[in-house]
Amino acid sequence: MKRLISLALIIFTSFSVAAEENDLTKKLDDLRVPDNKVTPLISKDKLYIVNQRYSSLLNRHEVSLSGANNFTSVSHLDSKQTGFQYRYHINPKWSVGLRYNNYYNELTPAGEKLFKEQRLLPDTDFALKSTSALITYNTIYGKLRWSKDTVVYFDQYVSLGHGDIDLARGMQKLTTLDLGFAFWLGKHMSTRIGINNEFYSQRQISGTRDVHNAMGYVEIGYLFGEGNI
Repeated sequence: MKRLISLALIIFTSFSVAAEENDLTKKLDDLRVPDNKVTPLISKDKLYIVNQRYSSLLNRHEVSLSGANNFTSVSHLDSKQTGFQYRYHINPKWSVGLRYNNYYNELTPAGEKLFKEQRLLPDTDFALKSTSALITYNTIYGKLRWSKDTVVYFDQYVSLGHGDIDLARGMQKLTTLDLGFAFWLGKHMSTRIGINNEFYSQRQISGTRDVHNAMGYVEIGYLFGEGNI
């Protein structure tokens, strides 16, 4: 009788161990991931390709309108700017373009006080308008993920430009160095923010002075073409 009970216990224990081994084997099999698939957890989320552009810039045209403020204005004069830009994107890295700007100048509170009290105006050869040709290089391409389903792609870029600036006392040559970010909204819209550094010479009563304007700007643009990758 004791032998029968012992044999039954051995058989029951064997079945229990086998069942646990089968359960463990099943769990391990569930953890195995085929080479051509992702885990169920990851597969519920959208995957985005990071080594290709969502919207190609190859052989596309872009036009934009801009507004800017001069952060390096003289203490007695405030200067703002509106402009129009055209860019031709040769490829995802390089583009060439044209820029036209209008300048709006007004006295600061300090300048108004000086004029009212002493009838003096600042000796500044202020800008009226400018035109320049530019070449742009996109240094970094990346993306910003704002939510689970919202991704904005961007380029960090640098531009060099050369042209003419119309001043109150005549025309001068203009050189520009532009640093900024371009955000691509869908396949057609763009928004740019940056600093356009303007370098030129102006004539004053005291002589010629080299000028550096740091124009902080925002641009809203439109890309023509389908933008296929």
